[in-house]
Amino acid sequence: MLLRPRRPPSLWFALLAFASLPWLDGARDAAAEEPGAAEPAARYPFDPVCPWGRVADGRGILVRCLEASEAARLSAARPPAPAAAPAAGVPAASSPAAAPPLAAPAPAPTASKPTRRVLLKEVGPAHADTGELPEASVQLAHASDRYVQCVESYGGITQSPARVTLRFLVRERGRAEGITVKERTGLSAAAAKCIADVVDRRFVGYPAAPIVGADLSIEFVWEGAGR
Repeated sequence: MLLRPRRPPSLWFALLAFASLPWLDGARDAAAEEPGAAEPAARYPFDPVCPWGRVADGRGILVRCLEASEAARLSAARPPAPAAAPAAGVPAASSPAAAPPLAAPAPAPTASKPTRRVLLKEVGPAHADTGELPEASVQLAHASDRYVQCVESYGGITQSPARVTLRFLVRERGRAEGITVKERTGLSAAAAKCIADVVDRRFVGYPAAPIVGADLSIEFVWEGAGR
């Protein structure tokens, strides 16, 4: 007598047998206690193997089943709501992006120039240690505007007249060299140094000896004080 091979139970009966296991009932009871977890019967379609959902590899292969806490956490997650567009008629100034720009800081105050204008009163004459330098006054007077500029740029004068006396040497080339400020009255040291730099290397005439020392004074007054 030939025996027919017993047909294996269908997949559906196997799943029903798996779902009736005692440990699965315990897992369902524990999952029901999770706050925010929905009942598996309320989910459709119902998965008898993974009542809370499953994780697959994208090719139909089951990796693992989700737990109740994971299902509740995924259900509670919501994408961020898009920013609402401003209602029509709302002025642009009400939007933070349209806030008026901050006012620019006020510029720092600049140093004020002297209120009274300075005028050049006299250049020279030059007093040489040996001989005379009659051309010094005429030649150095050509830079009169630069002398006044030096005084006005460094504080003006504090009295009228104001004077600076320069000491320099004259060699065979006839130019003022090695200039120093010998004396000053009524003007700043910076103004006197500026005037000395203007006189330096200027032609003052040929000396009576190979090298001669000389002094020369330049005076300034306020405008309207006479020249």
